[in-house]
Amino acid sequence: MYHISDDRRSRRSAERIYDGLIACLDLESFDRVTVSEVQRRSRVARTTFYRCFDNLSDVLAWRCDEGFRAALGGLGPREFRNERRLLRTYFSYWMENGEILELLVRNNRADIVYASHRRVGEELRERFGTLPRTEGDRGDFFMAVRTGFTLSILLTWASHGRRESVNQLMGIIDEQAETLARGIRGDGAA
Repeated sequence: MYHISDDRRSRRSAERIYDGLIACLDLESFDRVTVSEVQRRSRVARTTFYRCFDNLSDVLAWRCDEGFRAALGGLGPREFRNERRLLRTYFSYWMENGEILELLVRNNRADIVYASHRRVGEELRERFGTLPRTEGDRGDFFMAVRTGFTLSILLTWASHGRRESVNQLMGIIDEQAETLARGIRGDGAA
């Protein structure tokens, strides 16, 4: 896990470590990068690295969590319960800040994106409470479906080089949701 305190010095160290990791990833794949290389490129002491992060995956998890918090953290209860507004806000943020997603896709680390999405989703659920008709275990299923759905779209978009606009993504979602609903109801070909 990561351990970044709110003080400016700690956050600056984490940023430098992230930048060092990115510099290393320009040269080789994630599985070949070492903490020592990142530490040298970021110009932070090894103890600083381990004060902030337990391992290199945590650096990416931190950046991804920060992205999801930035994408969704400014939402109020009304936006949280409005599906279209929530998705539009979510995808709009990633349109402008999708480098971490491309990096994770390129390095086969979608697991980090998934775990981050679940963590931040739980934070939102704690902040706003459960959504209507999602109490108890249903809420867990709702989060699993939501996470799988939105991340599949997000990761596919990243793997396509982030070409589609927010409106195009929303159109794809509308089309697929309607196709799935018809198929599930049994009133049309899925």
